[in-house]
Amino acid sequence: MYVNMRMLKVNAVLAVLLLWFVSVVALRAVIDSGKTWTYDKVFTDTGTLSAVIATADDDTWAAGDGLLLHDDGTGWQHRPMPASLGARVFDHVRFDAVDSGGFLFTASLDEGNVSRMARWDGTRWTALPELPAGHRASDVRAFAADDIWVLDGETGAYHWDGTGWRAMDLPVTVTALDGVASDDLWAVGYHHPDGFDEDLGQKGAQPATMHWDGRAWKTVRTPEYHYTVPAPEELAYFTEVVALAKDDVRVYGDHTSISEDDEPDPPPEDIRRRRNGTRWITLPNSEGACGDRGAWVDDGKRGAVLSASRYLTADGLCEEIAQSKPPSIDGIDSDSQQSLRLNAITAVPGTDKIIGVGTVGDSLVIVSLKR
Repeated sequence: MYVNMRMLKVNAVLAVLLLWFVSVVALRAVIDSGKTWTYDKVFTDTGTLSAVIATADDDTWAAGDGLLLHDDGTGWQHRPMPASLGARVFDHVRFDAVDSGGFLFTASLDEGNVSRMARWDGTRWTALPELPAGHRASDVRAFAADDIWVLDGETGAYHWDGTGWRAMDLPVTVTALDGVASDDLWAVGYHHPDGFDEDLGQKGAQPATMHWDGRAWKTVRTPEYHYTVPAPEELAYFTEVVALAKDDVRVYGDHTSISEDDEPDPPPEDIRRRRNGTRWITLPNSEGACGDRGAWVDDGKRGAVLSASRYLTADGLCEEIAQSKPPSIDGIDSDSQQSLRLNAITAVPGTDKIIGVGTVGDSLVIVSLKR
């Protein structure tokens, strides 16, 4: 019996090692999946396309500097900007789904970086007032039409309750926001444990995390990052947070240094952590392939689109997404080396399609991917 138990333990260890090996291989190896981006529409408009959102197969929107486009299932058409945003927007364009239905459209106006927001409910636009003190929205999380959170990229967090904005000043700089419920919200960024020094600028910064429990924002103890050899010009910060579940919150960032002399600087490091509900766990830090994952477009139980060229299946396989040749129209030469650059992607609910917006050369394009 002793021998059998020992063999069972050995087999268990071998099984764990095998799973680890397979996961590492999956992160590094890229499989040709046959998935290909195809060109749906090419525009000769000046400007950009930097945001896209789909609420249904017959309700997809795209926007950018000076453009608002809509596909109601019959093809892409130009649409007027919401009245509260004026005839043209300038920058910082984004769409954010509202959990209760519809979406928010946020953009800066030509005359400055002040953000304006309007909500689309499927029928009409409803304007939201400007953020207090004319701040710009750096990230947004909308649970309902009367439950919207905004960060200003500094220390400000703002909550819309349907009647007005409530401003809150946080003890750290926060730049990214996500959560799975209105009483379970995460904001990440950085702070200066030893105090901010104007002469040092951002040097000395360390990652910071805040959590909203429905009543108050609370500081969450966050790991610090330091090089083995002290580097006075080092800094570390979180740039992104993705809340998948109450016990699965992913954060991403950078640990680097600012070169100021002839001495070699330590190599930069990617920061990848997971909060499992009670503590921080280090995520695999594999370069390239599907190990380099930050924000992604969830594909339900099938997997996730990590970038314009990478797809991670539900069982951990890293697949390559190819690009079809662009059409030889509207300033695009399909025989040239012009490549597709995607600025944003979104999954179309209830379908096997993902929509992307970006550019090929100087032309604006809308592409789709079928999984």
